[in-house]
Amino acid sequence: MSQTIVTIGDIPVGGAHPFALIAGPCQLESLDHARAMCAGILQACEPTGTRLIFKGSYDKANRSSIGTQRGLGMDKGLEILAAIRDEFGVPVITDVHEPWHCA
Repeated sequence: MSQTIVTIGDIPVGGAHPFALIAGPCQLESLDHARAMCAGILQACEPTGTRLIFKGSYDKANRSSIGTQRGLGMDKGLEILAAIRDEFGVPVITDVHEPWHCA
């Protein structure tokens, strides 16, 4: 059976590659919050050498209530993710809910 290996940033995921943690806040709240989350997760990963892929959402379109906060929006969210990538040297990912988020 063939195995699929996906590389996120510089981290290969799958097959016999070491475990990589995808973690971060459910919803990006601010740059300071994202920095604190990333720093804390990296600190938790350090003893085992686990590699981190930081994940945060800028638009939570799948909320259970229409009145619930959806997020900072794409422009601000992508700014925050880029800052985290650059400051901490970790790959970043997010989720998308609308086709135009990928355009």
